[in-house]
Amino acid sequence: IYAYIDDIIITNKDIEEHLKYIKTVLNILDKVYVYISIEKSFIVYLLVKLLGYIVNSTGVAKIDNRIVIFKNLKFFNTLEALEQYLGIAR
Repeated sequence: IYAYIDDIIITNKDIEEHLKYIKTVLNILDKVYVYISIEKSFIVYLLVKLLGYIVNSTGVAKIDNRIVIFKNLKFFNTLEALEQYLGIAR
């Protein structure tokens, strides 16, 4: 049986505490025989975008760029205008 853990995010206010937490997490993973891919690991990033949020040393903030896409959508007033836009001719 194989299980994949996609993300483990560790945030701290300073680098010393951050490195201590990384070591703790790695020790726990090792004890339960969970291995990580070094090639896919990113350590000491100032911020990470994850699932519509920004995670950094000050906390978590929501990214609203998904909402902007819907706010900018144009809705057509008539069926004729929609057909013109889609290139459908009657």
